[in-house]
Amino acid sequence: PSGHQTAEHVIDTSKKWEEIYAFISAGSYPSGYDKAQRQNLRRYASKFKQKELFVGTRRVVKTMDDARKIFHEFHSSPIGGHTGTHKTLNAVCSRFYWFGMTVDIKTWVCINCLYCLWELIGIDLTGPLPKTSSGFQYILTATDYFSKWVEAFPLKTKSASEVAQHLCSIIYRHGCPKRILSDQGREFVNEVSLLQIERSVTAAYHPQTNGLDEKTNDNIKRALRKLVNDQQNNWDLYLEPTLFSLRSKVHTTTKYTPFFLMYGREAVFPSEVPILCHSVCTKNSSGKISPSTRRACTSDPPETQHARKGGIAKNLILTGWSIVACLASQMDRMFYFFLPSC
Repeated sequence: PSGHQTAEHVIDTSKKWEEIYAFISAGSYPSGYDKAQRQNLRRYASKFKQKELFVGTRRVVKTMDDARKIFHEFHSSPIGGHTGTHKTLNAVCSRFYWFGMTVDIKTWVCINCLYCLWELIGIDLTGPLPKTSSGFQYILTATDYFSKWVEAFPLKTKSASEVAQHLCSIIYRHGCPKRILSDQGREFVNEVSLLQIERSVTAAYHPQTNGLDEKTNDNIKRALRKLVNDQQNNWDLYLEPTLFSLRSKVHTTTKYTPFFLMYGREAVFPSEVPILCHSVCTKNSSGKISPSTRRACTSDPPETQHARKGGIAKNLILTGWSIVACLASQMDRMFYFFLPSC
């Protein structure tokens, strides 16, 4: 919600509690209430007990400041442990009550625990795999926890220097992450320290800590199995196409493709190019496609873009993810800068 909406929510909440407490204590109604409003107030107030206002055994929280303090204790503090939405809801809702608490807690968990693009990445090594003709035996994978974008590089060895070279490639493309999550492999320790990036390590024999990148490895290997030859020694030829497949398919968590969250538009597949350009794109007298013609053959009509933007904003609000605020506020700019090209 916007700042204006939040302020209104706080005022309405405080006013509501005053009305309920006044009715329970003195049986008085707010001035201007009609018969239907009085009946609704009586029905709603019947759930509460006097003095501290309890709903059953749950204590009523009267202000949003108090609600935020409780959320901090049960989620963000050391004893809260940054648990997920479900566990935080159960812990708070079993003890306290305030208007709209379910929506508030879900929103606050997302804001507190969701990362921005390339702020947190998980990295891992897969192999040894059958040695290719180019000498590759391992795959280094890196997954962005925000967009679920996947990077992967074939490696000849899993030496620290070779791993560091490809980590630098990721930084050159996407910027330096704030934190890298990896296992306890030696190849990650010194090189990440030299790059002055905060490093988190998974627990021994517990790869689920870096579950996102472990899942990435499984997806890559499953796809490569269906593409390689009988000797399985040409998997490096299909690594990049496999990455394109992962980046251009909707992710079950975000409900968006990693490609869209990175670039603000969906990926264009080869089969789409003739449909977009064959009947529209024409060359001028010099044999070149003019900028206006190129724009016409590669971009959607304004009404289509407008409808898509509206649908995206609606879906983002429904999902409750904090990424929505970032995307919705910059939607016009994103669609302007990320028009596909021939």
